[in-house]
Amino acid sequence: MDVSSNPTTSQANETESQYPEPEVRVRQNLQPHNVHDENQTVHRHRPPLNWRTAMKMDEKLNICRIYYIAGFFLLPIFWLVNFVWHYNDAFLAEPFEEQPQFKRYVLRSGIGFIFWSVLIIGWVFYFQTQRSYNWDYITFNFPTGSA
Repeated sequence: MDVSSNPTTSQANETESQYPEPEVRVRQNLQPHNVHDENQTVHRHRPPLNWRTAMKMDEKLNICRIYYIAGFFLLPIFWLVNFVWHYNDAFLAEPFEEQPQFKRYVLRSGIGFIFWSVLIIGWVFYFQTQRSYNWDYITFNFPTGSA
């Protein structure tokens, strides 16, 4: 039996002292708690105006402008997304510096989406109700008429 392969108790203690255990720190939750007490009123923490994201309003305005411009490339879905995402910031939030620009982009996005939706739905309705024999050559689908 080889003695050098089995460490003694003193050797094990020396190894432990060379590599100390990491220090563990516990973080405390500093958020105010809602305490329901008969004598005290309930204090609720109100979230900040921009509580959904940590983005600044100028960054949101930049995204709003990009989505507004993207809608002009025959992608009206960008206008719908822009309208839905930024409606609260444009019309329901407390006044801030960039709000007039938000209102302009959001309002124009909503109007553009409604315009394109009416145009596309009207075209589909007209195409489906007024099509004749010659209109069938516009489509890629040629019905054969047999079951």
